[in-house]
Amino acid sequence: MSNMDSNWEAVIGLEVHVQLNTRTKLFSRTRNGDVSAAPNQHANLVDLAYPGTLPVLNQAALTHAIRFGAAIDGSLARVCSFERKHYFYPDLPKGYQISQYSQPIVGSGVFSLWFEDGHTKAVRIRRAHLEEDAGKSIHDRLPDSTVLDFNRAGTPLLEIVTEPDLRTPSEAAMFLRQLHALVIWLGLGSGNLYEGAIRCDANVSLRSQGNNSFGTACELKNLNSFKFLKNALRYEIERQDNVLSSGASVRRETRSYDPMSGTTKSIRKKEQQREYRYFPDPDLPPIPISETTISEIKTSMPELPANVRDRFVRNFNLTPDKAYRLTLEKPLAELFEATVKSCKDPQATANWILGEVIATRKRKQYRAHDIPISARQLSQLIERVKGGTLSFNAAKELVGRLWGTNQDLDQIIKTHDITQISDSDQISHWATRVVEENKELISKLLNGEEKLYEYFIGQVMKLSHGKANPQLVRQALERLVSKKDKHNSSENDD
Repeated sequence: MSNMDSNWEAVIGLEVHVQLNTRTKLFSRTRNGDVSAAPNQHANLVDLAYPGTLPVLNQAALTHAIRFGAAIDGSLARVCSFERKHYFYPDLPKGYQISQYSQPIVGSGVFSLWFEDGHTKAVRIRRAHLEEDAGKSIHDRLPDSTVLDFNRAGTPLLEIVTEPDLRTPSEAAMFLRQLHALVIWLGLGSGNLYEGAIRCDANVSLRSQGNNSFGTACELKNLNSFKFLKNALRYEIERQDNVLSSGASVRRETRSYDPMSGTTKSIRKKEQQREYRYFPDPDLPPIPISETTISEIKTSMPELPANVRDRFVRNFNLTPDKAYRLTLEKPLAELFEATVKSCKDPQATANWILGEVIATRKRKQYRAHDIPISARQLSQLIERVKGGTLSFNAAKELVGRLWGTNQDLDQIIKTHDITQISDSDQISHWATRVVEENKELISKLLNGEEKLYEYFIGQVMKLSHGKANPQLVRQALERLVSKKDKHNSSENDD
């Protein structure tokens, strides 16, 4: 990307497929979303397109789609319909996909892309429509054959299509990350990228700077991580730059990204809309959506992440960066608010959550969005550190002890005898002993070797078995050294 000719500008649009977390599939009563199931255990006759079977729409999927539409202030259809989208693929049993085309459930809307410095960018959403997923082709199970797993066939998808408003790979990755957060925040799906619960196709083209027309776009297919999306776009932009700079033309095609080599490769010519031969599905009549239904769904909506970010900055004086990171996951935002309500220290709460809480989750390999520490426990921990009865390092260790338990913090401190000592007389006694035992180093300290303070503090901590308050230790040592300095000065005056 850094080598791209500055005369070119990238134009990027995304198509994001979100698996919805309904109990059953989009058009059948088969159980939905069991990724641990053995192949073909959750595929009934409707999913396999047996003759005589008929689809029946899942109402919960429709509700999820309306919730998303309301979240982006999108136009919501009062009547939506389903079409058959024809293409051949081995894991598409019917030879067509039931999708929405002419009357999608969600029309134009706006997604407010939030940057870490607090500014925003409006990314227009062209549409969001419901469709069924295909099955899965598995190419590495048998040496010379492809096998098919239809557990995923019929899974409800919400396809979210942006206008080509994104300009850099970083912007595109940030959009996907925030969309991912919104999907989970609204309860639409698990958002598990590694299980394919959110998959992204990116359309990218180049045009000369200042030109409002569009170049020839290539589609990058099935990107399932923020990193892969960013890297695939970086490579593809540079590839197209090289093609155009050589005087050749970019071909309209679908390409796949290989994360091992960091390159994209052509897999087929990009289809035109007419090649899909859309026509209304005769088995699914148009679905009317009443104003009452839309109103009830909107009323049940949670406060949206963008509003929560603004409120965190405004009410708690958090930096935009901290507010952004806290609202990428709803459990983090909820833990923050509940803890602040108790300990009344938003800055310390944000620092602990964004620091040790997230680090502990990663270290213990908990799933994203699982935060098994309560606001009560975290609030107690912050208050004990501020009160001086608990050292910062001991508190970091205690986050791990509290993780996944309902234990009381004070009981753990008492049981393991890890209370910090902040008794000034006791600390002064230890500091005096250390200074007396290391008189030969005092002159070096007075001559500017400030690093020796760390040695002295370490000796005091050893005497206290690690329990002395380090800040009070340093203060006691500084007082003693200052007295020595004054004493030496008075002797020199004499």
